[in-house]
Amino acid sequence: MKSGGLRLYCSLYLMGLQNTPEKGCWKASQSDNSEVNLRYCDLTGSIIIRFTDGGISIDRLGSSPSMKYLMHESMILNGFLDELHAIVYGGDISVENRLLTLVDSNAIDKARGAVSFS
Repeated sequence: MKSGGLRLYCSLYLMGLQNTPEKGCWKASQSDNSEVNLRYCDLTGSIIIRFTDGGISIDRLGSSPSMKYLMHESMILNGFLDELHAIVYGGDISVENRLLTLVDSNAIDKARGAVSFS
C-alpha cells in the first residue's frame, strides 16, 4: 500500500461526498494526516476512516445513530468500497505501481458484507 497517495486520493473522494445524497448532509474534515472524518448533519454519527501503513479501518462514532444516518452511511461506504475496488483492480496499472493491493482478495467483499444496508 502506498499510504500517502492512497490517503490523498481517498480524502479527495470523501471530501466530494459532502452533499451526497442530500446537500449538506456530511461535513468532511481531516484531524491529522492519517484519518478523514465525515460528520452527519443530525450529529447522531460520524464515519472515521483511518489510513495506516498496515491498512484502512473504518469506525462509526455515535452510540445511537438515526435511521437516516445509517442509510446514508451505507451509501457512502458502498461508494468508498467501489473506489477501493477500482484502485485495486481497475485500469492497466501494474500491481507494483498500484496505490493499494490486497493480501486477501476477498477483503472488499467481506467489508461490503459488514455495511448496514448493503
